[in-house]
Amino acid sequence: MEIEPILSELSFDSLPSAAPEALRVDASTLPLEGGDDPAFGTVRWKTLFSADRTATSDMVLGIAEFDAGGTLLPHRHEPAEFYLGLSGSGEVTINGTLHPISAGVALFIPGDAEHGVVAGPEGLSFAYGFPRASFEEVEYRFSAPAAE
Repeated sequence: MEIEPILSELSFDSLPSAAPEALRVDASTLPLEGGDDPAFGTVRWKTLFSADRTATSDMVLGIAEFDAGGTLLPHRHEPAEFYLGLSGSGEVTINGTLHPISAGVALFIPGDAEHGVVAGPEGLSFAYGFPRASFEEVEYRFSAPAAE
C-alpha cells in the first residue's frame, strides 16, 4: 500500500475546527458605548459577545441602556434581531406598529424591518442579539438624517 498518494488527497482545510470554549462575560465590568452620536439617538450599549472582541462565533449579544425618554432612532439592518426587556419600559415601533417593552417582554424584529425605540419615564434596558459573528457585520441604515 502506498501511503504518499493517500496523504496527498487529504485536505486538512476541510476538517472541522475544534469546538469553541464556553465563555462567561460579566456585563457589569464592561464600559458603556454610544450616547454621543446624534445619528443613533441617545442609546448606550454594552457588547457582550462579538467575534471581534470575544472568543465567540455565530451570534452577537449586547445590552442597550436608555435614560428616561432616551431614543434609538428608526433604522434597518439586514439580519433579524431580538430584544428582551430587562428593566424599565418603553415603546418599540416596528414597521409602523407600536410594541410596548418592559422586563420579561421579548420582541422579534424581522430582517430589514424599520424599527426605533423610545424609553419610558424610568428609562429602559434590554438585551439584543443578531445571528452574526460580529457586531461589525451589522450595517445600520437610518431612516432620516438626525436633526441638527
